[in-house]
Amino acid sequence: MRSRPERGHGRAVIAGALLVLVAVRVEGGLEFNGWRPSTPREELRPEFEVNRTGGPDGQGGLRIKHDQREGLDGAWKKTFEVEGGSHYRITAHARMDRVANPRYHTYVELVFRNADGRGAQPPSYARELPADARGWTPFTDIFQAPPTATHATVELHLRWEPHSEIEWGAVSLVKSGPRPPRIVRLAAANYRPRGGQTAMDNLRQLEPHVAKAAEQRANLVVLGEIVNAAHTGLSYSEVAEPVPGPSTHFLAALAKRHNLHIVTSIPERSGHLLYNTAVLLSPAGELVGKYRKVCPARDEYRRGTAPGREYPVFDTAIGKIGMMICFDVFVPEVARGLAANGAEIIALPIWGGPPALARARALENQVYLVSATYGVNDDWMQSGVWGLDGELLVRATEKGSVVVAEVDLAKQHFWRGGIGEFKPRIRHERTDVPLPK
Repeated sequence: MRSRPERGHGRAVIAGALLVLVAVRVEGGLEFNGWRPSTPREELRPEFEVNRTGGPDGQGGLRIKHDQREGLDGAWKKTFEVEGGSHYRITAHARMDRVANPRYHTYVELVFRNADGRGAQPPSYARELPADARGWTPFTDIFQAPPTATHATVELHLRWEPHSEIEWGAVSLVKSGPRPPRIVRLAAANYRPRGGQTAMDNLRQLEPHVAKAAEQRANLVVLGEIVNAAHTGLSYSEVAEPVPGPSTHFLAALAKRHNLHIVTSIPERSGHLLYNTAVLLSPAGELVGKYRKVCPARDEYRRGTAPGREYPVFDTAIGKIGMMICFDVFVPEVARGLAANGAEIIALPIWGGPPALARARALENQVYLVSATYGVNDDWMQSGVWGLDGELLVRATEKGSVVVAEVDLAKQHFWRGGIGEFKPRIRHERTDVPLPK
């Protein structure tokens, strides 16, 4: 792959997609193997440097430094030749210093362009992965060039962070196969236990519904809210137990027996505190993790239920799963926090609420949302799977039923109106408000 020389800046050094040890002065400023500094306005220009022995591979690094001023914005840019219709993997590594919120202040942008230099489609953004032991954070993803594309511009950004520094290195844009599909089957169960005298009575009633999900090859089934207490006549404090505890042990065995993940919520006791807690059980029969409801409803906190304070996301064999519970869907912060922490799927055990709220949380955060409730009314919350466009992919129309939707977590979802693939954009375009981890 070759760099395209840009007009007015001298001839680019052509050496494939990888950085090599070449740094020269050209008309308009510094150049390093075709990489050139860029800023939206000169008065926002940070300091740019080339570290000749930098980068994670020692083959050279591209530095951006911000001084004490607010609002500085800069990027290194390079244009590559591409073949329309082919797939390309973009990879870049960043080492950051004094960047308080990398999600917001750093990103890698890829723009496929036609022969006339115009964008062939809206920009794409590489995913950020965890930093390695040396502090280098990889950004990478696979994108397909539109049929009319002849070139692609890569931009490596640092913006709006006084006193911050970043070094980019080991950057490549290489032809690739398409993204491997990540097929997941998501199930929602619409069942309300009745007639149980104890928590375990209720839990035993769930087994046939988990079996229905397994028969439909579900990888994850979401059950309703507080399933071990519903209609038992027992209070939260009477049913509450530690997590892990008897209920999670039973659900873990159920998950293992049917070889799928299970999410539901139960009352949890921790010392003198009570929580409404969602639990995630794995096909291996293990408690993967728990989420304590951050926004207890009025009737809950008046009974002494405490709020949780974290938005945990769990990396499982089927994807990154977050959980929220009932009234959490009434406020945007919970789903937003889960999405910011990497959730691809949000499981929502819920007693009820307006279905527009589930649609909004899925749409605005670009996650698949699986809701499990107890009714089937058209104007009330649904048991179903909500897609990235906010629409129901499948819903339960009968009580006691289990519905399944198959989704591909690797598939790009493009919005209309020139917005493009919105999910990677919201990583760095949502407002810069610190979120708990």
